[in-house]
Amino acid sequence: MHRVEFQCILPTGSYSPNEDLNAGANFFSFDPYWAATWFVVPKWTLSWRVHYLWNDENDSPDVHVFPTAKKTQAGQAVHLNWAASYEAIEKRLDVGVNGYFLSQFTDTRADGQDVLGRREQVIAVGPGAVYHFSQNDHLFFNSYFEMDARNRTEGQRFILRFVHHF
Repeated sequence: MHRVEFQCILPTGSYSPNEDLNAGANFFSFDPYWAATWFVVPKWTLSWRVHYLWNDENDSPDVHVFPTAKKTQAGQAVHLNWAASYEAIEKRLDVGVNGYFLSQFTDTRADGQDVLGRREQVIAVGPGAVYHFSQNDHLFFNSYFEMDARNRTEGQRFILRFVHHF
């Protein structure tokens, strides 16, 4: 199975260049992806989603990070999410391993100039599971242990998500 999506991230939400945390980002992003699932054998699947990320300029950058810049633009990146799963209990429980990878491959720019030493990268791997209560109700658990992080924090992430299809 394959899916291609051309998603856009719009600059909605409040934004202030003087605040450390903002609901909005003050710039447009284009983040298309290709997703696929390969049914290796009846109970084993491999899935992935490969993204390309492009960000537009921010004409009011964070004054704490770029105190004198009039415009900034985050570098381009590629990121990948993947999972390998096994159906442990038929139509009820899938278990497996999952992960992600992010690599920024162009420099962030400030006022049209490359800002060196800011390219981000991270790799993460961990166990995951999904429990299917019904055809419409699913509980996901994923954990990730990050490594090889560059220019960003590195740690552990635990995600519990409930999905109900209407």
